[in-house]
Amino acid sequence: MSFVEGWLARAAQVDGVVFDFGGVISVSPREGWSLYPFCAARGVGRAAVDAGWARYRHLWDGGFISFEEMYRRMFADAGVGISDADLAELWEIDAVAWIRDLRADTLELMRALKARGRRIGILTNMSPDFHERLFVPRAAAYRALADAEVVSGLERLYKPERPIYDLMARRMGLPPGRLLFVDDTPANVEAARGYGWQAEVYR
Repeated sequence: MSFVEGWLARAAQVDGVVFDFGGVISVSPREGWSLYPFCAARGVGRAAVDAGWARYRHLWDGGFISFEEMYRRMFADAGVGISDADLAELWEIDAVAWIRDLRADTLELMRALKARGRRIGILTNMSPDFHERLFVPRAAAYRALADAEVVSGLERLYKPERPIYDLMARRMGLPPGRLLFVDDTPANVEAARGYGWQAEVYR
């Protein structure tokens, strides 16, 4: 069974399928990522980067702080300053890396679902600047297939909190039990199931 056939079978009993962005529409850059060596060369080790992400990433995704402020705080927590030039380079290493490689198989799946009458949604933790500068211009083919879209930074909400899932279901015009949510983060999938959705980890 092919990738698309497998997911079509999973979606046979629902009326809509909602896709995450990072790791689902796009290929995650985490394997072999140059972010960690870049930060380490400036005195911020991997553990400190991961801790900073846990502390601040949702604030960037939620539209509460800028990309630059997120990294300034992360570096400050490690007792290190950061230059404007480093911040500009980090935008390329971090933000742009998340949209550099878009998944053709996901686009094929979306088209196949649409042809079978399924509603399509995109539900993503994504900052306003990433949405405007990268997602809108570079993921137009995916967005064109979506019946509804919920972006955390535009709503000041984020996964795995319930309100963003409830908003997505309303925009899809379907009850959670008739929706299949696919995300590469198990915690987001488990949360969706707890809110009454059908949900699967995307592989």
